[in-house]
Amino acid sequence: MSKTTINERPVSALPPEPINPHLLLRPPKLSFIIISLLFSLLMNLLPLSEKIYLWRPDFVALVLFFWCTWSPRYVGIGVGFFFGLLMDVADATVLGQHALFYTALAFGADTFRRRMLSFPLWQQSIYVAALLAICAALVFVVRMMSGGEPPSWTFFVVPPLSAILWPVIRFILQWPQRKESAAY
Repeated sequence: MSKTTINERPVSALPPEPINPHLLLRPPKLSFIIISLLFSLLMNLLPLSEKIYLWRPDFVALVLFFWCTWSPRYVGIGVGFFFGLLMDVADATVLGQHALFYTALAFGADTFRRRMLSFPLWQQSIYVAALLAICAALVFVVRMMSGGEPPSWTFFVVPPLSAILWPVIRFILQWPQRKESAAY
């Protein structure tokens, strides 16, 4: 058997392996990570009517979760704590409430990162909803312990709504990293 054949076929006759473009991502640029986190902070701070505000997903949590999962080298618990303090000051809530929420979210994303990356997209959405619900429960406990008024029932609807947005957020944030896309 010669070196140019495999299983009695010439090497050049073998079909090329298909490449999954979702697996081959460029490393993200730090500038894009910072811009996306600041944009998500602005989306959270948009002045909205009270009815829309109650149903608004937490964009900082979704973007922070994405970057903690896909780029833990740049974004981690410290970044979550920093953006949590920014949200606490901007929302005029109990100082540390959002910081606790985003820190717990970053910890959960970092802890289960490898497992979550092996899930299909719909299972990732369920994972995101569960982790956001756990973190929302933490915020609820902190709010009740600090003597705040109980949130409305929409407070617990936001994690599933955020999970519905997860595929869109993931696609938007991965788009500049794909091999086919132009430089950003």
